[in-house]
Amino acid sequence: MLWRHFTFTFVWASVILILYGIPGTNLPSVSFWKLLEPDKVVHAGIFLILMCSLTFSIFKQHRYKTLKRNSLRSSAISCLIYGTVLELFQGALFSERFTDVYDILANAIGVLLGIVILKLFFRDILT
Repeated sequence: MLWRHFTFTFVWASVILILYGIPGTNLPSVSFWKLLEPDKVVHAGIFLILMCSLTFSIFKQHRYKTLKRNSLRSSAISCLIYGTVLELFQGALFSERFTDVYDILANAIGVLLGIVILKLFFRDILT
């Protein structure tokens, strides 16, 4: 049963999609210091969780051996694409929302933190 390994990951990705769609206000963009705002920490945190969850989900499944061997790389690419597409859709589809390059960067930082954590604490499991 392939889907049982991905249940949490799909639920979490759905939660992220819903959070992206919640109406907000159009805030003016600021400088590099915007990356230190609590909103960006939240973006990094939710993508760190998504990255770790997806990596473990892919690693636990046994049907696709190549995907399993490349679980860290596949997860990182998938999470980066998902975060970028969501951010672009946020500006185009959702009311009172806008695309923010800093959010995309915060998502990427979360993915990178996930890679670091997985490599530090689960290197022997994932390799």
